[in-house]
Amino acid sequence: MVIIIHEAGHMLAAKMCGVPVSDFSVGFGPSLVSWEWHGTRYHISAFPIGGYVKVAGMEPDEPLTPNSFKVRPWWQKVFILAAGALGNFVLAVILIFVLSFIGFPRQAVLVQAVIPGGPAAEAGFEPGDVVYTVNGQRVKDQFTLRRAIMSAEGREMTFVLERRGEKVEKQVIPRSFEYVNAEGQTVPYNEGAPSIGVMHAIVILVLPKVQIVLPNSEAAKAGIKPGDVITAVNDKPVTLGSDLYYLVSGEAGSPSPLKLALSRGGKKLTVELPSGTTINSLGILFASELERLPFLQTVTRALEAVYTTTVLFIQGLGQLATKEGLEMVSGPVGIGAIIAQSAKSGIYTLIQIAMVITLNLGLLNLLPIPALDGGRIVFVALGLVGIRISERKEAMAHTVGLVFLLSLILLITFRDLMGMLRLSLP
Repeated sequence: MVIIIHEAGHMLAAKMCGVPVSDFSVGFGPSLVSWEWHGTRYHISAFPIGGYVKVAGMEPDEPLTPNSFKVRPWWQKVFILAAGALGNFVLAVILIFVLSFIGFPRQAVLVQAVIPGGPAAEAGFEPGDVVYTVNGQRVKDQFTLRRAIMSAEGREMTFVLERRGEKVEKQVIPRSFEYVNAEGQTVPYNEGAPSIGVMHAIVILVLPKVQIVLPNSEAAKAGIKPGDVITAVNDKPVTLGSDLYYLVSGEAGSPSPLKLALSRGGKKLTVELPSGTTINSLGILFASELERLPFLQTVTRALEAVYTTTVLFIQGLGQLATKEGLEMVSGPVGIGAIIAQSAKSGIYTLIQIAMVITLNLGLLNLLPIPALDGGRIVFVALGLVGIRISERKEAMAHTVGLVFLLSLILLITFRDLMGMLRLSLP
């Protein structure tokens, strides 16, 4: 579906600019069914993987016509080339709003560190605690927590914490205090303002039940499967997904391997992960607790989700130069396996994965690599600044780029097949 939307974006942009579109196909290979509508022949082809669109004037040997792509202004060329990615972005936003009718993952404030000598330390707060309520009010973000602390004005506050599946109640009075910083100096904490003395972060509340195992991840190599429930990391109990993330992050620099205890169909198992395993290389996605939000918050969270996914994609490009980053790249087979796992996990996870895939597809096609839309936009830009490259040389560059991309896909596909084989073994 996401590729069809991408190609439809190119077709609609071309028609808006008056450029003829001769063919639009769902799938590749021989045409099984076709019909003509508004000057374009639509096909359903034999191999339902992806699709394509034929825009007049895109090929080097095509004759020039008054309305062909080659003679259009530069901005129309860029619009037509970028419209596929734009279609993917629009689809991603639509899918996020569809998800909003089901609910968004519940956000919570996670205690990352407890400052020695502060009120929270004295009350018995622990790293990994999730702040559930303050004085009976649900805490959904750090702003709610800060407002509650600031309005306390030295009065006792009642915190309800989620700690490894249990509710723990603590009484705290915010106050000013001093602590020893990283340089060994005793200084006022929080610039002397009243505080409870914790470092915290916003997290998504997830259950420790595995929904998706990414191909070629450390989890897949260790034999972890969808449906497994993680119960401990190095003998430390896990009852929320945030517990696992916290414990794995804390052990990332340890030279010792990680031991995960898990439950599978009523049986208790132990798997071992190599030292240096990080949250990214672990490759596990968990079930989330969902909550419905008011309309304005829904719009904000939807746009935040698109922004976050875009940032993660850009950050992931930098990680491709590392072994860990390359191992986390999935091809068609790996993506198919992820979609299959998502479908079993429920409609929410399936739509969520579809949103990530369509957004990543749009961003990927904008990369300045020959054969991709971004590479073609680069050639348009070169012509705009006076650097003329012959159509035959440009076609050769796109051919080389296509061969490189297809070779990379084949290599990744082979690796994904090996990863799926590991997942299928008992």
